[in-house]
Amino acid sequence: MFKRVSKLLVVSVICVLALGLGGQIFAQNPPVVGISTGSSGTSWRDIMIAALQEVGDEYKAAGKIADYKIVNNITNGDATEQANILRDFISQGVDIILVNPNSPDALNGVIKEAQDEGILVVSFDATVTAPDVVNITLDHYAWNMKNVEFIASTLQKGNAIQIYGLEGHPANNDRIRATYDVLANYPDIRLIADTSGYWDQTKAKEVATQIIASGQQIDAVITQDGMAFGVLSAFLDANKLPKVMYGDPGTAFFKEWKKLRDQGADFKACTQPNPPGIGGTAFRIALQLYNGKNFKPGILQDNTFYYQVSMFVTDENFDEAWELLKDKPDDYLLSEIMPEEDVAALFE
Repeated sequence: MFKRVSKLLVVSVICVLALGLGGQIFAQNPPVVGISTGSSGTSWRDIMIAALQEVGDEYKAAGKIADYKIVNNITNGDATEQANILRDFISQGVDIILVNPNSPDALNGVIKEAQDEGILVVSFDATVTAPDVVNITLDHYAWNMKNVEFIASTLQKGNAIQIYGLEGHPANNDRIRATYDVLANYPDIRLIADTSGYWDQTKAKEVATQIIASGQQIDAVITQDGMAFGVLSAFLDANKLPKVMYGDPGTAFFKEWKKLRDQGADFKACTQPNPPGIGGTAFRIALQLYNGKNFKPGILQDNTFYYQVSMFVTDENFDEAWELLKDKPDDYLLSEIMPEEDVAALFE
């Protein structure tokens, strides 16, 4: 078994991080990393897992880590199963746990167990409320607020539906809250359906098909990662179109969007990446923390690093994004992993 970093060392790292003190502590041995993805099987999750593997293989080949192990939930989104996965990592003697949490607080107990064993825990893609855990994520509230504001300001009046992600997932919770807050400013827009598509194209299409079959007029669609193509396909199958919707930042959706643009259809869309590569970025940040590095002042907000998404696509800059996607496979989504040198620049 690989020798683990001492409990005292990791607790010291956590204390230095939390208190913002100077000085560096360096781990003596390359760490073993356990990674819990929480869910798998969708395009977004597959790309996220590939990003984790890319960075893990890079670090293992360079001798920066001893090994890494990725474990996916059997039941997607289940927090109890995920807690058991983390307990398995603890018993296996890992030094770092990377977790894409299925709940903001249901994992707090097992996270404390890991920390008590001297394991560094880092959350990515969504946040946990456990103390002394660095979260690496988008600001999901601000991310979806931008999407819904575009949709609502474009529509102004009419019926909208929302097909959201996994029930209870912290990122999904923040996005739903953003939807409600934006729509509160648009009293002439009615949210006539509000349900889960499980962050899955096929399931989202099934849900959309059922809503469309109700016969109600649907003018706008608010949805999230990796579901918009399925939703749009349901409308096209029914020979209908919403006037405006959120779209996937991926090839399949953009192909349909381009066809509609070329036909002059009464259809608008917006999209912005939620990079699946956030997992790879978190891997890089976790290794910096393990090696005793401290964030520069002002980088963290409430122990969270908010990854900045620079691209927001509408009809105005469609061609720019299309150039990035037109030669990619249909299941490709725009993504990125923060380069090593950019991650290093976050630290003192």
